Parts: sequence; structure tokens; C-alpha cells
Amino acid sequence: MAGPGVGRYLGLDVGGSSVRAGLVTAAGCVLSTNTVASHPGGAREQVLADIDLALAPFRSEPVAGLGAGFSSFGDYERGVLDSELSAYPSMHCFPLRRHLEELCGVPTVLVPDAALLASGMLRFGEGRWLDSFLAIGLGTGTAVGLVQEGRVMTGPGGFPEAIARFYTRWGWPDAWRHSGYRFAEHYGVDPETAYRRASAGGADALGIWRRVGEALAGTIVRLAAETGAEACIVAGGLAAAWRFIEPSVRSRVTPNGIDVVRTALPHPSLSGAAGLFRAV
Repeated sequence: MAGPGVGRYLGLDVGGSSVRAGLVTAAGCVLSTNTVASHPGGAREQVLADIDLALAPFRSEPVAGLGAGFSSFGDYERGVLDSELSAYPSMHCFPLRRHLEELCGVPTVLVPDAALLASGMLRFGEGRWLDSFLAIGLGTGTAVGLVQEGRVMTGPGGFPEAIARFYTRWGWPDAWRHSGYRFAEHYGVDPETAYRRASAGGADALGIWRRVGEALAGTIVRLAAETGAEACIVAGGLAAAWRFIEPSVRSRVTPNGIDVVRTALPHPSLSGAAGLFRAV
């Protein structure tokens, strides 16, 4: 895959329900993507096979590097994941970055999925004009990244302290009512059905998305208070229902002086792969 001076990169976003890979220009434009189902909690061989399958269409492409994000705590400087607070406990202490570099033949930057998302928003999205913001991905789980003074913040386990507290202490379970994980348990219906019913004007479904927005607003307000973030940029699969979520979010965050928008980037995490290399 390697090609000296080539201004293109590979992006890899390994989440709780899918593994998405893409070919990305240095300007953050995603040229093509490939998505396969993931197997959180699966054996190491299965996880690696999913990654290999997602990257397979790009094997012949000359690229300068790979930017990869995982929904996991880890020692990202060493290029390994932890088994705790991870969608992939079987990857514990596996030399993942080295494996990816050998697989793709290019330098690899390994980060939490939230940092990959924040990188895309900072370098190529709405975050270009902001000094500090929260990057929130509403998917199977809730990815939360933080940018301060124009930098994607990290910390022990890959996350800055305030974000780590969200994951380890106060964010579970109530604040996670804005994610797909246990959505049906919380609301009695899956997200796709809730979206379809809300689109048809169903009052019950609209009420579900209002409650999702209320939970999201609570998370944004508390995280902004702890981090000093001036804005929040939202992405992810559940953000497709943003028109139903937005009113209850804005009614709660705007009085706190926080701006919130849904990103216009079609693939912010994959764009973030190029952002990682621009940042080094």
C-alpha cells in the first residue's frame, strides 16, 4: 500500500456494530468506503478478520499512512488496547498497531474512536473555527472527544480526565440513553423503528426522541461545565434523527451558553484519519 509522497490515507473506525474503512485525501475528502459487521466481545481472530475484510478493497491503493480508531481504553502510545471498558476485550495487550502496520505496510496512528471523530471535526469540519468543543458520536455507544486550544485532548487510557469520568463513573447508565446500546430496553423499540414512526408523525416516537435529546443535553451541559468547551458537534448513526432530537437539546444547552450542531461531514471519523497525520 505504501507510496512515498502520496497525499492519501486509509481510515479505519472500529466500533460497536461495524468496522468502517475508507480511502481519504489529505484534505479530508473520503473517496470510498467499505463497511462490515463487527463482533464486539468476539475472539481475537474474529476481530482481526473483520478489520482485514474492511481494509481488503484498499490493498492496492498507494497511501501514506493509516489512522485507526477503536472503541476502547488502551495504552495508545504503545499501540495496545485494554480489556476493561472495551468493545473488544479479546484484544487486550495485543500489539495492534504493529499488526496494522504489518498488514498495511504504512505508518499507523492508533487512537480511541472519539479522538478519531474529534480529529475529523477539528481539521475539516465545524471545529475549524472553534477553540474548544466536544465531539459526540451517537452510535451503538456514545463516543466523546474533546478539543481544547485547537488540539485533540488525550490522557490515561486515551481519554482526558473529564471524559474518562463520563465513561467510568457518572455516564452509565442514565446518561447513555442517547446511544443505541440498550435503546430498545430503554424505550421499548429499536432506533430504526422509532425513527420511521417519528417521520410519520407518531407522538410516542417523537416523545422517545425528545427523551433522547434530554439525556444528550444533560451530558453536554455537564461535560461543558467540566471542560470549558464552548460548543458541541454531534455525529453518528442516531444523529440521523437530529431533527427530532435537536429541539430538546437546544432548549437545555443554549441557556448555558453552549452552541450545538450536527456535523455536515459525511464520514467525520474517516476524515479524521487524515487529520491525525496533519497533526504530527
